Amino acid sequence: MRFHALIRGVVPLLAALLVLGSVAAASVPHASAGDGARASGSDRLWVFFVDKGLDRAGEELAIEQFRSELSERAIWRRAKAGLDVNVNDLPVSMAYIEQVRAAGAEVVTVSRWMNGVSVRADETSLASIARLPFVREVRPVAGARKQMPEVRPVDDADTESFERGDSRSLDYGASWGQNDQVQIIDLHDDGFDGDGIVIAMLDTGFDTDHQAYRHLDILGERDFINDDAETANEPGDPSGQDSHGTATLSNVGAAYAGEIYGGSYEATFILCKTEIVDEEIEVEEDYWVEAVEYADSLGADLISSSLGYFYWYDYSDMDGNTCVTTIAADMAAARGITVITSMGNEGGNDWKYMIAPADGDSVLGIGAVDIDGDRSSFSSVGPTYDGRIKPDVMALGSSAYVATTSDTASYGYSSGTSFSCPVTAGAVGLLLQGHPDWLPADVIDALHTTATQSMSPDTLMGWGILQASDAMYSSPLGVQDDDPVVTSVVWSAPNPFTPGTSLHFVMPDAGRADLAVYDVSGRLVRRLVGGTLPAGSHEISWDGADDGGRDVASGVYFARFDTGALSASTKMVLVR
Repeated sequence: MRFHALIRGVVPLLAALLVLGSVAAASVPHASAGDGARASGSDRLWVFFVDKGLDRAGEELAIEQFRSELSERAIWRRAKAGLDVNVNDLPVSMAYIEQVRAAGAEVVTVSRWMNGVSVRADETSLASIARLPFVREVRPVAGARKQMPEVRPVDDADTESFERGDSRSLDYGASWGQNDQVQIIDLHDDGFDGDGIVIAMLDTGFDTDHQAYRHLDILGERDFINDDAETANEPGDPSGQDSHGTATLSNVGAAYAGEIYGGSYEATFILCKTEIVDEEIEVEEDYWVEAVEYADSLGADLISSSLGYFYWYDYSDMDGNTCVTTIAADMAAARGITVITSMGNEGGNDWKYMIAPADGDSVLGIGAVDIDGDRSSFSSVGPTYDGRIKPDVMALGSSAYVATTSDTASYGYSSGTSFSCPVTAGAVGLLLQGHPDWLPADVIDALHTTATQSMSPDTLMGWGILQASDAMYSSPLGVQDDDPVVTSVVWSAPNPFTPGTSLHFVMPDAGRADLAVYDVSGRLVRRLVGGTLPAGSHEISWDGADDGGRDVASGVYFARFDTGALSASTKMVLVR
């Protein structure tokens, strides 16, 4: 049975087996795990409101207040997407929340973007809540049973099969194959490592004491299950709570020579503990929404989520517009965040299709292949209910090499789209480092047009295995040239910046080069390079001044790199 429109009366009580959630508005706390925060099954529901309970003047004041609380990076990323703070960002009305409580419900999480709360309520309380004049809709919190992947220990045969090839700039150990398959190693060799990119990981928890994470730069971490800042295992957590997240994080951010490298190992990370792991493998949809809003507030560039939902949903709900997590993911994309999520491991089951939010039209849904490039039999397929091709692209998900939690120096092999997702996230972090002006739609287009079956996408493997280097240099959005192997790009860091930044570019061959800064009207501001340069990587500083030595105003500027045969540009934001 599908739930649309406002439910008046008694709502059927459905199991909530895999649920995720929303950022608490104002100062509304949700219960800790010890107070029964875990979904008990039949009584977990979303209550959505008609508005934020403010008049026009109140909305304007609240928008200004919220804007002042956002990080500079979040403001820059939204500006890049052309979206300012709006009413969707405002806190949920405390008056509405209190009336829901007064009706007998326990409020668990609060979502600004969804303009609603997840609650526990019995049938009598629910009937009262549904009659409140400001309640738009009531629906169950979505769930899906997910089997945690098994981890196999390392053996010599596996290691030999995964270490074939030249490791070049880094000693990848057994992670060579998964990185090489999607051209991450090519971009590492060109100097890309994810530096300056902020990646949010949504998963079960993370053991950052592992040796592969000693270098890790953590911007923020939050446990949305226990409502605290600890994403490692805590007293009362089920055994193995942090194992899945520790493994997926390694495919993005690990760095330990001779063992493993993730694609964007020098990125900055936001760690979000959203998935409850116990005997029934429960994860909560409302915590997922909460974590996405948190990631937005800290300025995340991309989100990697190896989680998904389909219980109580029907295949007809996989239309990109119905599932709560899909709506939240698309709202994140509208704010400039690239959302990368697993297609799911349902390919061999009766369901077989993708799980939310992979059905989103602004979301990258990632399927799994083996090391030979063949589709993994478990990898969920498309199309979406409205006929769009999914998956988007594929990456290694059969026997991916990961960090494990047996001890702080343990590794193994694990399978599932849980791992093809972060491999892809690691590649996308490199693309955003090279093209900081790219929006989610640009990333999706670049991957689609350069993947291994870009000319003949299908519903089993989408556009094929992603090819990160080709996407960086040969996409219509990147460097234009008839020869797809030509590699040249320009990027800046830090960005946004004050008072100065460094511009980086690669010369594939020695020759003449021109590098200049322009304002948004196309007027030349500063010529930084004009002459012959040797082949290789170059770094040029710009101090935010024009050719006359005068400081330029805050705003958006473009650096244009040109060799005559090829050219590239990048957007920079100066904040005085």
